[in-house]
Order: sequence, then structure tokens, then C-alpha cells
Amino acid sequence: MKDFVSRVKREVFPITFEVPSPRGGNVEEYLERIKDYDFLDMVTALNVCNNPVGLVRIDPAPYAGRILEEIRVEPIAHLTCRDSTLSGLQRWLLGAQSLGIKTILAMTGDYAVGDYPAEEKVDHINSLELITGIKEYLNKGKLMPELSAGPSRTRNRYLTDIENIEEPTDFEVGGVALPERSGEVNYAARKVEAGTDFFQTQISYDAAKVLDFIEALEERIDKNPPILIGTTPFDSSEEMRKLIDNVPQVMIPSNVRKRLYKADDFGKESVEFTFEFYQKILDGIQDRGLKTKIGAHIIPVRYEGKSGKVIERLNEI
Repeated sequence: MKDFVSRVKREVFPITFEVPSPRGGNVEEYLERIKDYDFLDMVTALNVCNNPVGLVRIDPAPYAGRILEEIRVEPIAHLTCRDSTLSGLQRWLLGAQSLGIKTILAMTGDYAVGDYPAEEKVDHINSLELITGIKEYLNKGKLMPELSAGPSRTRNRYLTDIENIEEPTDFEVGGVALPERSGEVNYAARKVEAGTDFFQTQISYDAAKVLDFIEALEERIDKNPPILIGTTPFDSSEEMRKLIDNVPQVMIPSNVRKRLYKADDFGKESVEFTFEFYQKILDGIQDRGLKTKIGAHIIPVRYEGKSGKVIERLNEI
């Protein structure tokens, strides 16, 4: 189950899917649900979240380890800087390595209210520095060095090398991209310089903005890591409202909302729109002469919903 990025590059249209995580320690029911997915053989990997929007759920490392062991599909374990110190992040990574996990998605972590709105965030490092730390230190057999001064979103603060570890890790590391966020091209370019192997984007519904982001990024960098573009299909208008209210930095254009509200069957129209969204991006990549390999990252609002229908359609591309 190694070399996730190589498999992404080989596949015609790679697809990853974010599995639900339990708010408890018993994962048996969740594993059985995943085993029953009709689309399981259509996905390249399964994403396992780390307390999304600040809601406490099972740690992604042991859960991803169980998925790898029992389902034999590559897991992408999320790791956020929000809640851990530098030593805590490395402890987690070494534990993940021991479970056979090879693919990590590094992120700073959002600031939704979650379960503990008064809880102080750690934020010892940011996602750019986490990517650097994994690729330039742990993967080369060294602990991440201490950092200078205060946090900075756009620069690395690593000082000098310190202790070796017993064996190098061999993680492939993904970065998160938000195509609609101001300054995102510069931030993504810095992540590529830091060693990002692939990107997965936040939920998007605007194909033109995604294409503009990819084109601008290609102008800034020589290496073009694959980009798996995230979106969410809906079963109902209530699901769409839940996403708007609870997930930071997600914008659903008014024309998309109007189209779905007008449809006789909200869920069916959402599946059709999602398929068209990815088709527009694929066509735009070709029309603009872009070189970046793209795929889909399907993120359900809460449960699987219409995701399987979308994955089946995308598998026809």
C-alpha cells in the first residue's frame, strides 16, 4: 500500500473519499460500513479526519491502521498542528509509521467552535513547517529541530539539526489548498518548495476558480504535484444548509444553490452538478494547456449519502 502519489499519477481519474469517524473507541460498526461500500474498488485511498471543525472523534492513526489492516485500502491520515506540540506531532507520526501508515495530510487545523470553544489552541507550528519537518527531517532520520520566535503562516522557522532517530520514516505528505482563499497561490507554492507530494483542496463548487488557482500555481512552480479537488454532494437542502453553517471557508455560489433548490429531486441534481463540476475542470485543464494531474476528493457532509453515486459516475471518466 505504498507510493500513493505514483498510483494517483497512473490512474485516469483518481478518487479519494473521506470516511466517517466515530465519536468513540469502537470502530467495528464503521469498518463494516466501509467494507459494504459499493464503490470501494473505485477509490484510490480513504481519508481519515482529525477532529474536523473541532469535534472530538477517534484519533486517525489507529483508525487508519485498522482500515489498512482489515480493508486493505490505502488510508490518508490527517494530522493537524492545532492541538499538538512539536514533540507531540512527532510522537504521533512515529506511532503512525509503526502501524504501516505511509500517507499523511498535513494541515494547520480550523477554528470552528467544536466541543470546547474555550480550549486554548497549541499551534506550535503551522502546516508549512509540518510538511518541512516530515520531508526534510523525519524522512531523513532526524528529529524536527526547535523553532525560532513566534508562529508565521508563510515562512519556516527551523533552526539547527538535533538528534537522529533510530530509522528514517518514509511518509508521503499532502498539503491542503483552498483555491478561493486570498494569497493561496503563494502559500501553496511554499508548500511545494517544502516538499508537498500532493494537494487535496477544501470543498469547492466553482470550477473556474479552481482552474485559475491551478494555472496561477503552475506559473509559480516547476514541479506540479497532483491536486485532488474536494467537493460535497448533497442528499437534501438541509444537508447543504448544515455545510454552510458549520464548515468554515466553504462558499457555495448563488447560481449553484438556485439550481439545486429548483430541482424536483435535490439529491439527484446534486449528483449531476458534481459530475459536471469535475468534467468542467477536466475540460479546462485541457483547454488551458495545464500539466497538473487532477482527481476528485469526495467529502460527505455527515454520512455517505450521494457520494457513492458520484463516485460511480466519475469512475466512467
